[in-house]
Parts: sequence; structure tokens; C-alpha cells
Amino acid sequence: MIRPESSSEQKSSVAMVQLKSKAGATWSRIARFFDVFSERFNRGPITSVDGLTRFVQTRASYVAQTSLYGYLKTRMGTSFAQYFQDEFFSRSIRISATKVFVSCLGDMAIFATATAKVRSTLGNEEAAALAFSCFDASIAHYLSAKDLLQIPAQSLPEFRRRAELTAWAMAAEGENAFLGSAGDLIRFAPVIDEFKELDGSIVRNSIRFRWRDARAEFRKRLDASAVAADWRRGGRPAMGKPS
Repeated sequence: MIRPESSSEQKSSVAMVQLKSKAGATWSRIARFFDVFSERFNRGPITSVDGLTRFVQTRASYVAQTSLYGYLKTRMGTSFAQYFQDEFFSRSIRISATKVFVSCLGDMAIFATATAKVRSTLGNEEAAALAFSCFDASIAHYLSAKDLLQIPAQSLPEFRRRAELTAWAMAAEGENAFLGSAGDLIRFAPVIDEFKELDGSIVRNSIRFRWRDARAEFRKRLDASAVAADWRRGGRPAMGKPS
């Protein structure tokens, strides 16, 4: 005969489940951090769809986080660390970071695909499909289930439409593909509107400088013909979805 659990045992079981859940989420965040960290120091050529997607996702994450947190640290000054101890504000920062990441991801995916297209024989439809595959896989890999609740449900179809309408040659030049994230950084930052108006130009310049380095590195490392050949062979992003 199986003895039913006592009240204290039930509470212990629930606590253990909650602890395992938190531990899993923590390790998932750690894994994504090291993914970004290791890719930041990768200087090898980008020769596959998976390699292109990893570059796009990790650079979007890096630019989004450093730009947003850098702005908040500057605006909050010495009180910066204290704000993260406030549960409500800490959650607001995470929501903002998620939205800025998605915006950065979209811009970087368009630029990377545009650069690959103009350097290869990819057609317009192939380029649009490649950009969407990169964006979709990065969303699935980087964002947790809770994070996904913070972005609009139409994010994927809107990006697909953007890719289908992109002028690829223009998107590969300069900052043309990056206007969205520059505006969204200030739009989604959890600060009052008065500060946003005062800080707008400085904040936009901060993210512009970070994108400049990302573009230069991508252009240097990209083997566009190899990426195009991999796409046509059925190559797709290999990144898994976090728990």
C-alpha cells in the first residue's frame, strides 16, 4: 500500500520542482551567454547558413544588451545596481531588453542576408527566405517562453513581409538596414519620455557605433558563395531551442 505524502512532503516536492525550474532557466541563460561570448571571439570565415545565423543572433544580442544597459547605467548613475533589486523595475528592464533584441535581430538579419545576396547569385526570393529562416531560428533559440510573451504575435509575419519588400542592394550599404533598432532602443528603454527626448540623439549614436563594428566584421568574415551554396543544398540553422 502506498503511503500518501504528508503536507510537509508535498511542500518539499513543490519547492524542489520550483528549484529545478529556476535552475534550468539559469543554466539556459548561462548557455546562451557563453554562446554569445564564444562567437564574439570567433574570427573564422562564415561559410554556412548556421554560421551566418549564429553571427546575426550573437551580434544582435550583444548590441541590444550593451546599448540598453549602457544607456540605463549612464542615466541612473550610481543607483544603477539598486534598480535591479526592485522586482518590478527589473522585470521592466528584461521586457525592454527582449524588445530591443528582436529589433536588433531584424536589422542584422536583413543586413547579413543583403550582403550575402549582393556577393553571390542568390535571387530575391531566396534572400527573403534566408533572412526569415535566420530571424525565426534566432527567436526560437534565444528567447524563453516567458520572453516570447513580451513580443507582438505579428513579429514573424511582419518580418517576413519586410524581407519580401527589401531592396537588397540598398540594405547592404552603410546604415540603411539599421534604422529600426536605433529608434527602438530609445522607444523601448524604461525611462520617462522627458529623458528620452533629451537623450535621443546620444542614444541613437551609441548603437550606431556598435553596429559599425559588427558590419565591418561580418563583411570581412563572410564567404557569400559558400553560404549561398549551403542554402541551396538545404542548409539551415542548427541552433536548438532553450528550455
